[in-house]
This record gives sequence, C-alpha cells and structure tokens, in this order.
Amino acid sequence: LIPKKKILVFGDRAGRRFADNSRYLFIYLSEFRKDYKCVWITSDIKIKDYLIKKNYICCTPFSLKGIYYILSAKYNLYNFVEDDINRFFTELSDSIHLWHGVLPKKLKEIKTKETKLNNFFFKKVKKYFLYPNKEMSLNIFNRFPKNKYQLKIYNLPRNIIFDKKLKNSNIFRTDGEIIFREKILKSKKKIFGYFPTWRPDGLELFRDVKDLTKLDEINIILKKTNSLMIIKKHMNSDKKDKNILYNNKIEELINHLQSLESFVFADYDFDLNSILDVCDILITDYSGVIFDFLYLDRPIITYAPDYEKFKSNTGFILDPTKNDFTFYVNNFDQLKNLIFNFETNNNNFKNTHIKNRSIIKDRVFLKNSGIKEIVEFIDSKAS
Repeated sequence: LIPKKKILVFGDRAGRRFADNSRYLFIYLSEFRKDYKCVWITSDIKIKDYLIKKNYICCTPFSLKGIYYILSAKYNLYNFVEDDINRFFTELSDSIHLWHGVLPKKLKEIKTKETKLNNFFFKKVKKYFLYPNKEMSLNIFNRFPKNKYQLKIYNLPRNIIFDKKLKNSNIFRTDGEIIFREKILKSKKKIFGYFPTWRPDGLELFRDVKDLTKLDEINIILKKTNSLMIIKKHMNSDKKDKNILYNNKIEELINHLQSLESFVFADYDFDLNSILDVCDILITDYSGVIFDFLYLDRPIITYAPDYEKFKSNTGFILDPTKNDFTFYVNNFDQLKNLIFNFETNNNNFKNTHIKNRSIIKDRVFLKNSGIKEIVEFIDSKAS
C-alpha cells in the first residue's frame, strides 16, 4: 500500500550489533551510491548515536521514522531473521536475506507447513536468499517455508574487506575495531586467532580442558615465542547478546584466560572479518570463519576435540578435517605442540596446505565480486 522508493533498510542480530554482511553492504552503498537512501535500524542507542555521528541515517525499529523507512524501502536487508530489523513489518516487506557466513556444519531440519495463505503471501512479497554456492546453500535454504525465498548466488558482502584493491579498508571498520587492530599490529607479535563455533551446551572454548591451569601452559609458550592469541566468543556465548541459550559456566574459563597476559579478547560488537587480517594463523573448529580466512591464504588449525560426537550429532556439509587444507588436532596437547612448532617451522606451516586452500576457496566461493554483483541485482529491481 505504501509506494516503494530508493530506500534500503539494514539490520543485524535483532538490532543489537552493527556488523556482518548487512554492515558492509550498508557502508558500501552509503559511501559510493548516493542515489540510494540507506538506513540502519537498531534497538541499541549506542549504535544509533555512533552512526549518526558518522553522518549515517539510523533509526530505532518502532520509531515513526523507522517504521516509515521500513515500509517504504525497496528492500529490507538482514543477516539472521526479520527481527534484525523489525519482526512485524519486515515480514511484510520485500527483503534480501544476506545470511551470516558459509556453514561447514549441517543444520537441523525445520518442518514448516505449506498453506494457501502462505503461498498467496509469498507471491505478493518478494524475498531473496543470497549464498555463495547452491550446493552448500540447500542445507539452510530448505529450512525456510516453501516459496518464501528465491535463491541467488552471490559472494558474502563482508569479504570485500580482503580486496587488495581497496584504497581504504578502514571505511568498513568501526573506530573500536581500528584501535584494536592498530594495537595488535604495534605489538609486533605473531598472532593466533582462536574463533570456535557455538555448541548446544554453550561451551565452545578449549572443550577438552578440565583443569584451567592447563591453559597456563599455552600462555608460557605464547610468551616464549613472542605471540598473542586473540579470542572471540561466539555471539550466543556473550552476555551482551541476551541469548536464551547463553551458558554462564563459560565465564569461569574466560575469567582465567583474561588473567593471562598472552590472551586478548575481541569485543562482542566487533565484526570478525574486520580483524582477521591481523592473524598469522587461524585456530577454529566447525565455524564458517574457516572459509573467510582462505582469502588471506594463511595456515589454519582445526582444533576439534569433540569431532566424533559432533560428526554423529550434527554432521557436515564440508568437513573441515578433510580435503587436507588445515592442520587437524583433536586434543589440547596436540594444539599446544603446533603453537610451539609454528615458531620453529614457520615456512612449513605456511606452505603445507597452500594448494588445497586455494581449491577449497574456489569450491566454496564461486564468485569473488560479491558486493558489486549484489548492487547490480538491487539496481535491476529498483529501476
């Protein structure tokens, strides 16, 4: 009922974060395509104040302005669900679901009933789901109600941060990310980035470590080798996320790590891709960061002490322990040895999987120019 204008509204993580694919596309269009009015929707006043100071347009989801922009926008663009913007009005609006990364793991099936009302509604409202390749998308795409989304194959907008042709990649980073990144680079230390995926029990960090003093052993090795380890908890495992699945038992381990000088925590508000390039080596398990990191062509350690259980209970679309593109360790002591050996055998680490890293990158990301192609798609619908 409301005429659509060249307005695009964006959101992320139920309005709690300014991050992920929607942020990169929002900034790109705001900076380079002034013919679009781009609006960020957030329920966090700190994010709103920050973006307004940066001369971006930002509204809360239930303000009069926010509702007007949502309903008059050509598209609502989000990373998780419609609630990233406004659960009521975004459901009724033409939308582009950007998702939040390529998943190596399977997702449990969600059965939805097909109804005549849904089919009628989905014909009237245009919604698109974007993913880097069709084969790996079906695990997610098939969870949505039939006919709700049309699948389009595009790269992740956030991977523009790895484009070497970018004159100033910092336009995509927040002030906090820039300060954090500069501090890490000034340390002149080797950097291990440890970014595991979430588990149903909410305890993803160092899963096989029962005695927390064992972590002191890695701290000593990091000190001896002039190294640091950056840790970023999964969003579900951060108090700021207010997630019902949050497990406060993780805090004891986190408090111990924070007491050790060689561990640094990246903030909940940080977009992971904005700081990935400071990491010399990635440590992960079944997280989609394992694929984004391939753009940097640097060593990866798959640290998966619960591999057999995870494989049995969850399963994989693309098993990160296969295809020989990472170092695989299944316990803490093996991880500790690899961290120590990285110092003494640096070139071997860098070169061991170089060919297969490239093969997996091309297999996962079929196209490289994600943002430009997505903008061309939006242009074709907006004209």
